[in-house]
Amino acid sequence: MMDTLRLYAEWEAASFVERENRFCLLLKKDGTAFRAYIPNTGRMEEFLVDGGTFFVSPFKTEKFTYRVVSTLYQDNYVLLDTIEANRLVNRLIQKQYFPFLKNVEKVEREKSFGNVRLDFLVHRYKRKPLLLEVKTCTLCHNGVAMFPDAPSTRALRHIESLNRLAAQGYETRMLFIIPNGSAKLFMPNFHTDYDFTKKFLEPQPLNFSASKIRMVDPVTVDLESLEDIKIEYDRAVSSCTPAGSYLLVLKNENKKRIQAGKLGTVSFEKGYYVYAGSALRGLDSRVSRHSRKRKKVFWHIDFIAPYHMSIERVFAIRRPDKIESKIVNALQSICNDHVKGFGASDSKAKSHLFFFKKPPFRLKEFMNIVLDLNTSSGAYITKT
Repeated sequence: MMDTLRLYAEWEAASFVERENRFCLLLKKDGTAFRAYIPNTGRMEEFLVDGGTFFVSPFKTEKFTYRVVSTLYQDNYVLLDTIEANRLVNRLIQKQYFPFLKNVEKVEREKSFGNVRLDFLVHRYKRKPLLLEVKTCTLCHNGVAMFPDAPSTRALRHIESLNRLAAQGYETRMLFIIPNGSAKLFMPNFHTDYDFTKKFLEPQPLNFSASKIRMVDPVTVDLESLEDIKIEYDRAVSSCTPAGSYLLVLKNENKKRIQAGKLGTVSFEKGYYVYAGSALRGLDSRVSRHSRKRKKVFWHIDFIAPYHMSIERVFAIRRPDKIESKIVNALQSICNDHVKGFGASDSKAKSHLFFFKKPPFRLKEFMNIVLDLNTSSGAYITKT
C-alpha cells in the first residue's frame, strides 16, 4: 500500500483572476470571485496566467474564506503552501526517507541561533547534529527546477549562517524540496538571483541537496516517491554571468505619439509593449539604466522608458550564447503587432519592440518563451 500524506481534508478547483498582493489571490469558482490566502511569497509568475488552475481548501478568517493549496502545471500537481511543505519534510525526516538522514534520535524545529532561525536541528546516533534549512522550490519547467523565483536576501543569509555554524561543529545542509514529480534536475536561479547563485557556487562546508516528490492529487503526497535529483553545477557556473539578454515589459496608459530619434514620430497604442535587448557585459546595470530618468538618450528605448511608459516587469536571461534573434522571432509569433524598425538598427529583425493588448506576463505563451530560454541549454524554444 502506498505511503501517503494527506495535507488537507477538503479541496476545490478555482481559476486565476489576479494577484492582489503577496498573500492574496483573487480567484473565481462557479462564476463567483473570491479572495484566497496564498502561503507563498514567491513570484510564481508561471502559474499566474489567464486560465491558470488553483486548488483551494476552506480557511475562514476575517479576510479570507479559502487557502491556496496547490496548482496544476505541465500536467503535474505542484504544492504551493510552503508551511505545509515544511510539515511534509518533517514527516519525511521522522520516517527517515532522506538518504542523508538515518539513525535519527531527535528532531527540533524552528531552531534559533542569534538572529537567524533554521528549520530543523536533527540529532543522530553517533553523528554530528545536523542543521537543515529547507527551501521549497515550486518553479519547475520542462523538468528543470530552479530556486529562487525572486531575489532572496533571506536565502543568501541562510547560506552564510550555515557556513558559520559549520565552523562551530555542526553538519549543515540546505535542502531544496521540489513538490513536483516531473523534476529531473535542479539549478540555482542565476537569471533571477545572481548574488545567491554566486554564493551557492563558492567552495564551502555547507552541503546542498535537491529532492523531488510527487503529488497524487491536489492535497495528497506520495511519500515513497521522494527521490534525489542532480544539481547541475557545471551549467550554473557557465551561465552565472553578468552578460545576457532581457525583456522589458512596458505599460502604455494612453494612445500617444512619441518622437523616437531617427525613427521619427511613432504612434503607440494603449496597451503593453515588450522590448528585447541584450548586454554583452553588464546585464544588471543595463536593465537598471532603463529605469533611470536622468541619462543620455541614445537607444530608441530611451525615448519611451521610463518617461512615457512604466516598466512593469523585467525578465533577465543569463546565457553564454547569443539568443536575441531567437527571442525576437518567438515574440513576433505571439504578439498583436510590432513597431517597425524599433531597436533594430543593427539587427536583421523587423523590430525589437512588440505590442500586446493584454499584459504579456498573463499569457501562457509568453511565460513559456521566457522559461524555455531560462531552462534550456540550447537556443531551442518549444511551440505552444
